Amino acid sequence: MRVWIALIVILLIWVSQAYPSNHFFQLQPAASTGSATSSVNSGGATSINFNFSFPFSYQFTGKDYNGNEFETDESQGYIFNVGFTRWGIGFEIYETKLKNTSEEVKLKTNLYDVTYGATGALEEIGWFWKYVGLGYGFGTDELTCSFCETNFYKGFAMQYILLFNIPITKSFNLKTSYHLKTSKIRHKYKSEADDYSATIINVGIGF
Repeated sequence: MRVWIALIVILLIWVSQAYPSNHFFQLQPAASTGSATSSVNSGGATSINFNFSFPFSYQFTGKDYNGNEFETDESQGYIFNVGFTRWGIGFEIYETKLKNTSEEVKLKTNLYDVTYGATGALEEIGWFWKYVGLGYGFGTDELTCSFCETNFYKGFAMQYILLFNIPITKSFNLKTSYHLKTSKIRHKYKSEADDYSATIINVGIGF
């Protein structure tokens, strides 16, 4: 499944590059209106856009090695993304408290993202990539509690991202994103691993 998602991402990016302004990904040339975050160079205008989002929903889809499901008690965190005309880079951090544990256990997640589309740039005139974006992220998952460091390794996490950009004004956008995260954390004294995969929905703003 992951391979197919990756192939679709590559295909969409290739198609958008292969069909320039006279095709369906772009409508017509637009004059640069300029903004406080835009700079003009010899190749045209390029925006720098800042996007902030916060977790609306964090639901575990994985299970521990015995087949027990994980449940979210509460989740806090944020996304900070810097977008250019079409590409963007971002950082995500979450702290998720687990339910039904003998003591307080939290999952700390750090992810670094690369995104394509839905940056909110004024120069983006393609009808598709102006509103929809795709992304990939990777980082770590780590359990924190009194016994976690002794019993669990830090895990590798990766995710696929679907982004939506909703322009409100020329300089203000609403953001939402759907994240499909996969992650496993290994036990130090067992040849077992727990699956901390999750689906995450974020909402925020861009300017």
